Amino acid sequence: MQKPINTTQPLRTLIVEDSEDDTLLLVDQLEIDGERPVDWQRVETEQALTEALQQHWDVVLSDYTMPHLSGMRALEVVRQHDLDLPFIFVSGTIGENTAVKAMKSGAQDYVMKGNLSRLMPAVTRELEEAQQRRERRQAEQSVRILSLVVEQAADSVLITDPRGFIEYVNPAFERMTGYGRAEAVDGKPSLVKSGHHDQAFYQAIWETVTKGEIFRGTLINRRKDGELFYEEKVITPLKDEQGRVTHLVSTGRDITERVKADEARAQLVAILEATTDLVAILDLGGCLNYLNNAGYRLLGLDPKVDISKFCLTELFPERIKQQLQSEAWPVAYRTGSWSGETALLRMDEIEVPVSQVLLVHRDAAGEVEYLSTIARDISERKRFEAELQHQATHDTLTGLPNRVLLMDRLSAEVERARHANNSVAVLFMDMDNFKRINDSMGHTIGDTLLQQIADRLQAALRPNDTVARHGGDEFVIIAGDLARSENVLAVLRKVYGAFERPMLLGAQEAYITFCTGIALYPHDGNGVEDLLRNAGTAMYQAVVAGHNQYRFYAPEMNARSHELLTLETELRLAFKHNEFVVYYQPQAELSTGRIIAMEGLIRWQHPQRGLISPAGFVSMLEESGLIIPVGEWVLSQACAEFREMGLHNMRISVNVSASQFNDPELLHKVSCIMKRENMPPNSLELEMTENIVMQDPAAATETLKKLRALGVRIAIDDFGTGYSSLSYLKRFPLDALKIDQSFIRDMTNDTNDAAIVEASITLGKKLGLEVVAEGVETKEQLEFLRTHGGDLAQGYYVSRPLCKTELIDLLREERRW
Repeated sequence: MQKPINTTQPLRTLIVEDSEDDTLLLVDQLEIDGERPVDWQRVETEQALTEALQQHWDVVLSDYTMPHLSGMRALEVVRQHDLDLPFIFVSGTIGENTAVKAMKSGAQDYVMKGNLSRLMPAVTRELEEAQQRRERRQAEQSVRILSLVVEQAADSVLITDPRGFIEYVNPAFERMTGYGRAEAVDGKPSLVKSGHHDQAFYQAIWETVTKGEIFRGTLINRRKDGELFYEEKVITPLKDEQGRVTHLVSTGRDITERVKADEARAQLVAILEATTDLVAILDLGGCLNYLNNAGYRLLGLDPKVDISKFCLTELFPERIKQQLQSEAWPVAYRTGSWSGETALLRMDEIEVPVSQVLLVHRDAAGEVEYLSTIARDISERKRFEAELQHQATHDTLTGLPNRVLLMDRLSAEVERARHANNSVAVLFMDMDNFKRINDSMGHTIGDTLLQQIADRLQAALRPNDTVARHGGDEFVIIAGDLARSENVLAVLRKVYGAFERPMLLGAQEAYITFCTGIALYPHDGNGVEDLLRNAGTAMYQAVVAGHNQYRFYAPEMNARSHELLTLETELRLAFKHNEFVVYYQPQAELSTGRIIAMEGLIRWQHPQRGLISPAGFVSMLEESGLIIPVGEWVLSQACAEFREMGLHNMRISVNVSASQFNDPELLHKVSCIMKRENMPPNSLELEMTENIVMQDPAAATETLKKLRALGVRIAIDDFGTGYSSLSYLKRFPLDALKIDQSFIRDMTNDTNDAAIVEASITLGKKLGLEVVAEGVETKEQLEFLRTHGGDLAQGYYVSRPLCKTELIDLLREERRW
């Protein structure tokens, strides 16, 4: 009988995990759900794991992907140590195929880090099953030992005279009792008395045999060494011709092992009856001789039914019968066992998926004696695997196929089109103004809108077409079986027609439009990646053209697309290999001619092409999303070098892109950098364009106020080229305006540019802002700015952008402009 799990003792848990935070989350989850303390140890190397396994553990929890030790290697080490120790993967990266491989390699279960509510039930279940496995193995071992003892046992023989004095014992007696012949002869059988039978018991035996009757019974005796044993005894009186008893012949058989084996078998039967797996014993025809309780429940059988009328093949669906007959039976008879996944057919015709083992048992001569099978209900696992499969291939919000399934469907469509000589269209759709709707009405409304869009797209398409959510507000449609490429226009019209009616957004209605890019197989590519990329490229062209536009992919864009892809790859490597550097362009104070500030500018020190200016790569940083980590690096590097150069009573300015400004972590990052580098208040200035802050003026105002509270100056860059909305400009907490160099370049020759520069300086002064002129390249420009009250000048006339050492040399000259 299975011993209950002791829930009063701490749960001994060995955790193979490289993250301390993830480990603490696991421990908290175990203690909360398990309602008992957890004794745990975290390891992340193979050596530490090997050492930790010298202790007793109830369960091992392991991440799958770690820098110093893979989860699969950890599983191998644990299995070499203990086959029964429960091992559960707890990971955020393990996929379905990897999880199945891990289970086949000996892991008991796997739990996703995003779904830790499954952890304690999985641990509890595996602790119980591990205990059952150990008990079964111990019982089986005991039965094997007992069987060997029973097979090698021999009957003992003991002969006494009529008075009961021993005259002869055989070697089996000596082996059975431990008494040698010399010790036994002339003594009485009472030398093996154990004290477990009273005097009346022995008196009854004596009366039976002295009357000339045979005694048959079982005695509990004691060997010479004091050990008790069970003896199955027959005492036969030998009589002479007159009928007088002359001798008593006692034959004894040590049945101790048989008794113990019976107890062990009873325990084994109890275990089999308690297990949740179906266990059945079959005759050579495959019909049932034994079925445990779990088997009755799993098959939906009445416990009173005669199981002998059921044969194994009758308990499976037709397709499984064929599998058993063609594969399972032949393999089992050839190798001794077969295992695989099948499905049982309940009495109510419901199929139950099971993991099944079929065993063939042979006697000593190699002849088949009987068959057995074990089947485990894996319905829950199958449901979980199906759920995982759906989650891995479908978008959680809309239920549409995600990019993984999209690629698979597109590959299949291309293959079909290749054989049928048809066309396939890929429509890459980007919703217009989704960010505005999301920001103004909230993410809940935005999510509901995406769900409505998914429904309309599905309703508008043919049954064989695929619509997938590619991410955010982007959708991709695969339209196959197009006899002519022009037929895609009909699909496009249906899609656009589906959105001629307004969408309901809460209590409001709104018309939704898309920009769509279209790539056609085989005209625009033969591969799945090529088609999707080219459709995306065409979509971006549609976005440039305006709202509610569509564009077909143009072949001549391939070269440019390849060039941009190569540039993005190089930029990622550049960031990884620390190829970016910061140069500094000084800003001269017009009233004194001294350098009082500088702007930090990124440069790319390319290993082959040398120093590359931002014009050659910043736009790609924006498109690829690298602008956020690279921008943070520039800010951090500029502040660090500012501190290293020991610049006092000066300031440094750094550009902030739109992506950086919209980064929710911007304030935290700036704050951390300023604290780390001990930046004095107003020594750091962040520059951003009007277009950035005008995207969402209310949110921008809050962000700028919080930056100012950190001691950061704010400057509007490229002033005059963006919105130039004076009504908003006065509301923003600004410190400086930077006049764009396009106005500075010709202001000494063009009266319009001169007027714009004068007006900008006057406006800045009226608003209490410092005015900085960019692109100052001549003495005449500098003097013009000085005459009209400008504050700072930046440009090649003052200095080109310099590296750190060049800047230090320039500052030491203490020049005046």
